[in-house]
Amino acid sequence: MTRLYLIRHGQTTSNLVHALDTRLPGASLTDLGREQATAAGSALAQVTRRVAVVSSLAARAQQTAAVLATVARDAGTLTVPVGPGSDFAEEYGRAFPGPVPTLLRLPDDATAQAAAGEPGTVATVPGITEIPAGDMEMRNDAEAHTVYHGLLGSWLHGDLDAAPPGGATGREVLDAYLTSLSGLVHAAVATGTDLAVVSHGAVIRLVAQWLGDVDPAFAWRTYLPNAHRIDLDLDPAPGQPAAAGPAAPDALRGAFRVVAWGAGDPAGA
Repeated sequence: MTRLYLIRHGQTTSNLVHALDTRLPGASLTDLGREQATAAGSALAQVTRRVAVVSSLAARAQQTAAVLATVARDAGTLTVPVGPGSDFAEEYGRAFPGPVPTLLRLPDDATAQAAAGEPGTVATVPGITEIPAGDMEMRNDAEAHTVYHGLLGSWLHGDLDAAPPGGATGREVLDAYLTSLSGLVHAAVATGTDLAVVSHGAVIRLVAQWLGDVDPAFAWRTYLPNAHRIDLDLDPAPGQPAAAGPAAPDALRGAFRVVAWGAGDPAGA
């Protein structure tokens, strides 16, 4: 059975000032954030022996994924090659019925690439972004946070057409994330590996609620700390997820079973 690990990045400089930092490339990890990524890698190595690691395009996610993959590999977990030309990348491409809308590629962040140790161990994929803050980008006041997290609550409870000023709707965010994720899951199943996706706290809760058909109130009130994760098993009842494409979001709804929410205990998280 394929297990999916949705992992939040480590602490960033924007986290320190509570800024809504959602645009690329975004802030880098703090020293504590790197320690959290290290602890997350150790925790991941305790629950999987074979895993493919990918991240969003954000610098903080790339850096977390690279450190995490290195630590997990050093602890004895096989980190499956996912870069261009790998079996995983080829299966990812095959998942799409038409032209592949998103292609895996190696991180272009020098720090992340160096930390990964082996080329192709970690890849980035577009689409798995944080919920855009729109016109509230980089604001850190209470009003902005209330609006932003209220929007997440609305989406979790089904109002996916709501959008912040200058931002995307919930449907647009889910479609982008789940289209990419469905290809990644297809590749993980086809290559017999677990899958670790490093991205962002708010969108992880939205996606996990959709995949696992989780109570919206629980998903909204349950914060996901830096470098913690949500673990999901692919539910064998409905079969494997459909190939990536416009139907992916609906095909993936309820297709997973949540086995842990907020797993991990990185220092200082």
